[in-house]
Amino acid sequence: MAAPDFGSGARTTIVSIETVEAVPSDKPARDRAIGSALLAVGLATVLVALFVMSPHSSWRAGIALIGIGLTWGGVQMLGRLRFGRNFALGLWFSMAWLSLVLLGAIFANVLPIEYYTKAKLSDRLARPGLEFDQPLGRDANGGSLLSRVVFGARTSLTIVVLAVGIGLIVGCLLGLMAGYFGRALDAIINIFATATLSFPALILLFAIVAVFKPGTWSIALGLAILSIPTYTRLMRAQTIALLQREFVLSARSMGASRWRVIFREIFPNAILPVASYSFISAAVVIVAEGSLAYLGLGVPSPKPSWGSMIAEGQIKLKTDPHLVSVPAVVMFLTVLSFNRLGDWARKHVLGETKI
Repeated sequence: MAAPDFGSGARTTIVSIETVEAVPSDKPARDRAIGSALLAVGLATVLVALFVMSPHSSWRAGIALIGIGLTWGGVQMLGRLRFGRNFALGLWFSMAWLSLVLLGAIFANVLPIEYYTKAKLSDRLARPGLEFDQPLGRDANGGSLLSRVVFGARTSLTIVVLAVGIGLIVGCLLGLMAGYFGRALDAIINIFATATLSFPALILLFAIVAVFKPGTWSIALGLAILSIPTYTRLMRAQTIALLQREFVLSARSMGASRWRVIFREIFPNAILPVASYSFISAAVVIVAEGSLAYLGLGVPSPKPSWGSMIAEGQIKLKTDPHLVSVPAVVMFLTVLSFNRLGDWARKHVLGETKI
């Protein structure tokens, strides 16, 4: 009986596969054309809003926002074609914005801008324009809003670093002790965390600011106390989860001391998931500091802060909305960037997604 001949069929299959693979797909080219068109139309719309439309036109801001949205969509589409589907323009924008705010706060004294106490009475209530000396306009006293925003960033970021740093250090230590030793120490620390979380946050902040002189340190201390219970519970949960891991049991069986197990085995593996929460905490601190300043309990004048700028500008909100919109937009973008980075850090550290 003759053996069946599969050669021609196999060759036919290979040819058909090669034929299918050789057919070019026009989807990348179409997406590239759409992205380029969105980018071009968006930039043109923004330029028209800035240079063609009247500064007093009520449609100017809306047209500019439409242009920014089109530009964003075009860059996002082109970025995914260039770097892959995981490209996230929002993440890169958040990192760039926070870097800009941080550098501005650090080097505020050497930047080519006016000092925040300098006033130019001839340009009082000047609206944002393309002129270098007043790109964001001036306040009711003739002070540059750009200068006040930059120095206000220094105030906000200083409070963020102090509050988040103190809360992270103290909370992690308490969580480590509670999770590792347990029993009576765990119960005492849990009572402290529960009592602090149960107390109204604003009332606690009011009490701390009333006892101490209002300033950067008192506000940071109050916000740090409010954040300690959250860090404590996060670290406690991580510590309990790591106690039965193989490397911890191995270190114990080899005679390692308690402190070596805590700070050499548990702490390095538990700190990253807890520290990733710091971005979210930083956003909450900025909002809380702005709320206190809005209520008149922030950093004393003349030192600027974003919350105090919003509070001072609310009186002229109808006639001069830039007094409120400029610091509000800066605060909004900063809080949004911290939240975006916090989401990415949480997913990346916990392994929920790969970026």
